[in-house]
Amino acid sequence: MTAKATGAVDPRPVKLSCRNLWKVFGQHAAEFLASKGGNVTSADLERAHLIGAVRDTTMEVREGEIFIVMGLSGSGKSTLVRCLSRLIEPTAGELEFDGKDLLKATEAELIDIRRHKMGMVFQHFALLPHLNVLENVAFPLAIQGIGKQEREQRARQMIELVSL
Repeated sequence: MTAKATGAVDPRPVKLSCRNLWKVFGQHAAEFLASKGGNVTSADLERAHLIGAVRDTTMEVREGEIFIVMGLSGSGKSTLVRCLSRLIEPTAGELEFDGKDLLKATEAELIDIRRHKMGMVFQHFALLPHLNVLENVAFPLAIQGIGKQEREQRARQMIELVSL
């Protein structure tokens, strides 16, 4: 749970949360987790020839909060973020966005959430080489269906904001 330095609970609403989230790679991973009741050790995974990329993760991100997932290379950061956005499916656990069960969201609902409500920056992101700076900055707005004049104006504002 997010708390201020004073120890008081943050009153802002929770936007994204996961409880006991797992992503395990390998055959019959979901059945394996279910058989263990979520009480799984690294040795258990190794004996079953499974890879536990995200293990029993519980977290909350509140409205307006900037949340950073940080860790060593290969520790599961990108896999966690992909599970949170359902770019890949979690093996087990609960996942909510704006109080709704994200695991029950349709593909159309997920596309809308990713386009309009949830942002991610991956470690290895790429600019589109055939577009100039303005067009690269404006590209996500084009995906959202925003008209050319408005998206170029907004892109110019962002470019100016970061002094490019």
